[in-house]
Amino acid sequence: MASNATFVSKSGEGQARFSSKRLKKFFGYLVLWILSFLSLYPLAVMVLNSFKTDTEINGNPSGIPENFTLENYTQIFAVQGGLIGNFMNGIIIALITTVVSVFLAAMAAFAFSKYSFKGRNIIFAFLLSTMMVPHEITIPPLFLIFSKLGWVNTFQGMIVPGLVSVFGLFMLRQYMLGVPNEIFEAARIDGAGHWRLFWSIMVPIANPAIASLSILQFLGTWNSYLWPIIIAPDPSIQPIMAVLPTIRDQQGYAPLWATIMTGCVLATLPVILVFVIFQDKFISGVTVGAVK
Repeated sequence: MASNATFVSKSGEGQARFSSKRLKKFFGYLVLWILSFLSLYPLAVMVLNSFKTDTEINGNPSGIPENFTLENYTQIFAVQGGLIGNFMNGIIIALITTVVSVFLAAMAAFAFSKYSFKGRNIIFAFLLSTMMVPHEITIPPLFLIFSKLGWVNTFQGMIVPGLVSVFGLFMLRQYMLGVPNEIFEAARIDGAGHWRLFWSIMVPIANPAIASLSILQFLGTWNSYLWPIIIAPDPSIQPIMAVLPTIRDQQGYAPLWATIMTGCVLATLPVILVFVIFQDKFISGVTVGAVK
């Protein structure tokens, strides 16, 4: 009798634990569904509004279009001289900034992780301290410097400030610290120079971290808004993210919401494409260097 009672008691405890796990899983999925809905709802409204007229958006801003129209997509490239030019401006700025900044960050991270030189830790700590300075504080002095150089309304004015990424340096250094030094010592014995050690050995090994940083840097540059509108007030040279909020009617007062929503769809395509293709890299880009 005692053994049967013990068996029934353990069985009841097991069922209670199973029910508790199922309940926790249910609430966990419920929270994820709610967060997913809150994240995707603005995107759905944006896409739906791109198929409406301005009049319908004013009367039905978040519902399904009563009369679908493709007129916004056929006319979007004629607004303010054509948004396709601003789209290409954003692509050029994002690509150049990403390639150069990641390359410089990788070389600096290699030096800080695999070479010993006087003041290395102090210099690295000073560089990290610059991450605590808000970006907005650096805008006035940067604008004064670039205006003296004649870089207002130029691509270099929008590109140069993003060429140095302290976050990228920190991220890649943490990854490279986990690469065994014996590999480079063996390569030095075989006659490999500094450039060969970096390009032929470290870059292939650190490729996951470099790819992750490239994605994060591209997205950050593509979504940049404040600096481009300050250093490049001419709309013809601005990236699409800076031009979209300025689209108005001929009188310059009322926003053309249908055109703005269509432009937002166009501007979102590169971000969605990068995320779909490299979504695993986003996860590794966040966690790289956290675990050795």
